[in-house]
Amino acid sequence: MIAALLAFLVASATPAGEAPRITTYYDDTVIVGAGRFRTLDLSLPEEPARIVCSFEIVEGGSSVRAVLVKAEDAERWLRGEAHDVEASTPFGRRGAFSHKPKDPDHYLIVLDNRMEGRGSTEVHLIVRTVLGNGAVGPAATADPLRGQLLVWSTMALFLALSLYSGREIHRRIAARQLGD
Repeated sequence: MIAALLAFLVASATPAGEAPRITTYYDDTVIVGAGRFRTLDLSLPEEPARIVCSFEIVEGGSSVRAVLVKAEDAERWLRGEAHDVEASTPFGRRGAFSHKPKDPDHYLIVLDNRMEGRGSTEVHLIVRTVLGNGAVGPAATADPLRGQLLVWSTMALFLALSLYSGREIHRRIAARQLGD
C-alpha cells in the first residue's frame, strides 16, 4: 500500500509538458592571474537559450567577478572603449547570474581579477545553457488540490504508522508482563 501511495504522489508531482534541456558548457577550475582576466567562448544556438553562470573561489585571496559580453563588446573593452555588458556579478568570493540574451550570437564569459589583483586566484566555474521555452522564470504556485492531497495522505500515513507502532509496543509490553 505504501509503495502504491508513493507511486501516486510521484506521478501527481511530475509536470506535464517538455522539460527544458540543460547543457553544461564548463564545469572546471580556472586560474586567473593577478590583475588579469580569463575568457571563455560561448556560442548560442538559434533557439532561445538562458545562460546560467556561477563561480566560487577555491584558492587565493583576490575577489573576482563574472561578466557576460558579446564578442565585439569584449574587443571594445580590451581597447578601453565603451562597451555593453549583458550580465555581471559584483566582485566577490562567489557569485552567479542567469541571463537570457535577446538574440543568438557569440558571447564571452569573462572572469575579472583586476579589482584587487593581489595574487592569482583559483576559481571553480560552472556555465550552463537552458534551451527551450520551459518555465525558467518566476515560480508558479502549486495546485491547491495536489497540495491538500499531499498533506492529507502524509497525515494518514503518519497516523497508520503511529497506530501500528503503538499496537506493537502495547503487545510487547503485555507479553513481557505475562513472562514475568
